[in-house]
Amino acid sequence: MVFADDDDARLREFLSTGRRFAEATTVEQTLQLVITAAVDTSPATDLAGVMLLEGPGKITSPATTDHVVNELDEVQAQHDEGPCVESIYDEEIVLVQDMSEHLDRWPTFARRALDLGVHSSLSFQLYSHHKRAGSLNLFSHRAHAFGDDDRILGALFANQAGLALLGAQRAAQLDRAVASRDVIGTAKGILMERFGLDDNEAFRRLVSSSQDTNIKLVDVARWLVSEQGAVDKQREG
Repeated sequence: MVFADDDDARLREFLSTGRRFAEATTVEQTLQLVITAAVDTSPATDLAGVMLLEGPGKITSPATTDHVVNELDEVQAQHDEGPCVESIYDEEIVLVQDMSEHLDRWPTFARRALDLGVHSSLSFQLYSHHKRAGSLNLFSHRAHAFGDDDRILGALFANQAGLALLGAQRAAQLDRAVASRDVIGTAKGILMERFGLDDNEAFRRLVSSSQDTNIKLVDVARWLVSEQGAVDKQREG
């Protein structure tokens, strides 16, 4: 597709917002920047938000541009219906050109959307580690508001949101790995001091205990550290 001059301007605006994403320090801040930029860049978009699948049947809304989006997200999560929920579970892109045509499909959500002046929407499924993670959702006060250009820009913003989620997950995994390494190191130190073992033998005993009890190595280490802490507290008392 060839962009017109105004489309080129919107694309340049999108690229410039990418530099601001790097300034965010949390995934929530990044998602907020993404949806704010989507509203600023896409003429069809009046409101925007992100819904995340946090666990089986648990959907949250970490970033929205308006209280109307909060209410629409709440209705969808409670009644398990609507384009944003459908995008999370079923379709990569869900386009609603006229909400009044979907009263049978999503009776509670579509009626509430119309009551709040939302007449069309465009939702993109978000992936992280090749798994469904949520949806980026754009809303308009006009019916038939979203065209092909909005789908292209929306897909770009959805990609930015997905990268933010991926980065946050990798950071969390790194934090857990560092914490696990530290607690295992502490547990080894306890065994080395208590039984006069060297580093390798202390680690071997932790592994053996993990295998014998069918408990994760880090959980065995946490128990040992906790037990030693209780002993130390008794001695201090």
